Amino acid sequence: MDTETQYIPEVDDYVVWTTDLGMKHEGWVYCKPKLEDNKSREKNGWRAVANYVTIELGVKEKPNCQYDKNNPHRYIHVLLLCYEHCWHQLKFIKRRNKKSPDHYAEFDDFHGNAT
Repeated sequence: MDTETQYIPEVDDYVVWTTDLGMKHEGWVYCKPKLEDNKSREKNGWRAVANYVTIELGVKEKPNCQYDKNNPHRYIHVLLLCYEHCWHQLKFIKRRNKKSPDHYAEFDDFHGNAT
């Protein structure tokens, strides 16, 4: 990757984030909201949100619960927020290729409906 251009993380990139304090966090980029969502937020009089990604640090199965029998979400995801002003601290390791979406927000991208 060219050192002149800043890395822009995408969903399904495996990254290592070394913070200013020297702490290292690594995992898969799990979510990256679309900036177009801010246009509709501002149009409706809401405040725009900062650009960020979430990095999945860990996953574990949810415990069985009698009140949660029909919940399709089977896992608890441990996510770390990384705002755009810290993206220069991310190091791209690899990208995973997949054939179907893991999250409903990715559906349009997989089915050719992306804008």
